[in-house]
Amino acid sequence: MSTDSSIHTFLKEQETTIFELLKEICEIPAPTFHEERKMLYLADKLKALGLTDVEIDNTGNAVGKLIMNPSNEDFTLISAHGDTACEAPLPIQVKEKSGHFFSHGICDNTAGVTAVLSFLDFIKQANIQLKKNYIIGFTVGEEGLGAKRGMKGLMTEHSQYIQYVINVESHDIGRVTTACVGQVRGKITISTKQEGAHSWRNFGEPNAVVLLAQIISDFSEVSVPENSTYNFTAIKGGKSINAIPNEAECLFEFRSENQEHIDLFMEQLKEINQKYCQGGIESNMEILATTKAASLPKDHPIFTITQQTQKALDIKPYFKIGNTDGDVPLSLGIPTVTLGASNGFATHSLEEHMEKDTYLLGIEQVISIILALDKELEA
Repeated sequence: MSTDSSIHTFLKEQETTIFELLKEICEIPAPTFHEERKMLYLADKLKALGLTDVEIDNTGNAVGKLIMNPSNEDFTLISAHGDTACEAPLPIQVKEKSGHFFSHGICDNTAGVTAVLSFLDFIKQANIQLKKNYIIGFTVGEEGLGAKRGMKGLMTEHSQYIQYVINVESHDIGRVTTACVGQVRGKITISTKQEGAHSWRNFGEPNAVVLLAQIISDFSEVSVPENSTYNFTAIKGGKSINAIPNEAECLFEFRSENQEHIDLFMEQLKEINQKYCQGGIESNMEILATTKAASLPKDHPIFTITQQTQKALDIKPYFKIGNTDGDVPLSLGIPTVTLGASNGFATHSLEEHMEKDTYLLGIEQVISIILALDKELEA
């Protein structure tokens, strides 16, 4: 498979503009649940690039359409999430040092968003006539307890006529995500009834923090299957050093490539929870987010065409299992490929950075794969 040299030429000519766009988008704050300003900016970009039906949808995503074949009611979704994992100090400033751009969100996922906008700019300037119709979706709430709510909203509104999904992510170039890890994210709250709470006079009354610690400790002894993980975090409880706490809480997360292992984790946690929470001790286990483990065969045409295109660009493809917006359509049985648009480091931290010199290659990869799938992937 050969690649289109005009893409490479276009990107070199637009290099300064692309890097300016990358910085401009990154410097718009967009922590999860607070993406409104960035989504309005991206909606304006979609309008300027000639898309139709541009809107901020019911979930808060910036969405637009490319109608290339009006007689066909089916669409391909090209997506990139616009939120960031952390709330960065304001103002956000992108700094360049030693061949890297530094700023929280510069890689995850400003790189992906900018790559999608560059694709739209290329097909407009080069007057490319695509075969398929496209929905472009810049999503909210991909990170953390956002629980991919933006993509879930897109699927609720559009899944019945989406044939396949190209999800553009942060890192690394050559990444081909074929499967999603199953997840359960939740919150445990322990509440106790006490006669009194003085740490001296009422010693022996139920201590919610101790009970929660015992639950976590017992769970840490369970057998962990291969390719499965658990985490307990954000433990809170108590109001004073000399008061016995009557309430404590924590967040928990289970992940596995095997959905049965996640279900087993949940059963074990409930059993341990019940062991300690009897009588006047109450427990509330709230499920905050779930993702079902899902995958496509590695020889599916969407992956074969993707890899062939990467190899033509001298990019070494590699399969990766992970958690991205692509989880949602995959779990619905919609063929989905997630691509890495840049080479990035220290993502989900305030020390996040990405390579400058390889970024144009990352964008060239994204554009080339979209065009190859448009041409070769059967409806």
